[in-house]
Amino acid sequence: MHQTSPEPTKCANPDMHPSSSAVAHDAMLRTIRRLDLGNQDSRLPPAIVIEFFPEAFSLSACERYRIPLPEQLHRSVAKRQAEFIMGRLAAHQAIERLGIAASTPGIGASREPLWQAGVTGSISHTDDIAAAIAVPAPTVTGVGIDIEKVPNAETRDAIRALALTPDEQRLMEARRGHLTTNMLLITGFSAKESFFKGVFAVVGRYFDFDAVRVSGLDTDAGRLTLTLMQTLCPSLVEGRSFEVGFKTLARDTVATSFVW
Repeated sequence: MHQTSPEPTKCANPDMHPSSSAVAHDAMLRTIRRLDLGNQDSRLPPAIVIEFFPEAFSLSACERYRIPLPEQLHRSVAKRQAEFIMGRLAAHQAIERLGIAASTPGIGASREPLWQAGVTGSISHTDDIAAAIAVPAPTVTGVGIDIEKVPNAETRDAIRALALTPDEQRLMEARRGHLTTNMLLITGFSAKESFFKGVFAVVGRYFDFDAVRVSGLDTDAGRLTLTLMQTLCPSLVEGRSFEVGFKTLARDTVATSFVW
């Protein structure tokens, strides 16, 4: 449920770049770093990961970073607005790492990031972390990243019921290695989220979690295998399998990454 604001504030020109001085002196920011998310595919560079204080957010951040707040977020809660701004800041810096002039990604009809010509990428945020990755579009078909923290018991039960079948859960438990049950759960969920982000532009529609199945897990290598249980489009046919990399960022936080 969203809180409402009586006077929504629009932000600055999306084509202007965030100020480096604003980044350096913003009390909202904790750290900005480049981080390898554990995927061994050479096409994926390290992600830009931002840790921030959501409680320090105000709409003035839009002006500091010159990142526009989309119309559909004007009445969202401050936490959601903070996540959006930090995610777009990470995306902007990830694009700049490619050595090209960056435009901040917009937001599409299905809330997907709209990347500038020649670039594709992915954005994720959870609580006080935002991350983004950008790659030259001709080098990949799609990429997806996701960061998840262990949620409360109610949300864990919902994820368990909706995202992973009993067979998938048994397979992961049998190969759990050093991962706790909670981390296994969010790793499987996050892997499917990364896969969805990476193929959405090709598939062009939403699909359910049961469209792919966890068919392999190697905790030592940080690798999970997903197999398609249905045909999503001509290039994503039933039975095709893909690898998703994962990396533990903290005791309760995992990052996953997918490229194809």
